[in-house]
Amino acid sequence: DPGKPGEPINPNDPDGPKWPEGSYENALKKTGTQTIHYVYADGTKAKDDNVQSFDFTKSAVVDKVTGKIISETGWNVSSHTFGSVDTPVIDGYHADKRTAGGTTITPDDLTKEVTVTYTPNGKIIPVDPSGKPIPNVPQPQYPTDPTDPTKVTPDEPV
Repeated sequence: DPGKPGEPINPNDPDGPKWPEGSYENALKKTGTQTIHYVYADGTKAKDDNVQSFDFTKSAVVDKVTGKIISETGWNVSSHTFGSVDTPVIDGYHADKRTAGGTTITPDDLTKEVTVTYTPNGKIIPVDPSGKPIPNVPQPQYPTDPTDPTKVTPDEPV
């Protein structure tokens, strides 16, 4: 059980040994995160962030008579690698990554951020035989491939 530095180990003995530095929860547990941001090319938010977290933990044994730490374990693991997640499809846009994440954190490097950027899909621009755009005709946009957010479907839209 983490202590609270400076508070008595035994609440019935306020003048007795106190919990030492290093026995509090923030010294024994560190939470790391991987945040995947989904944004449009102009920087505005496209989808909610995907946030994953992992706790690094360790223990310390405190001598309740002296109030000193007598032993301490290392962190439960030296690093943690998050899984990758599939990038969501946003129709009319293509993403720069099919999957995102897979970052590695350590107790000394707890925060990783990844950004997926969505760019508008191209349009079909009908042209006359000389290659000039035909005025006042529809310019349909290529649809996003529903199985791969980094691609558009190769067929012309209907």
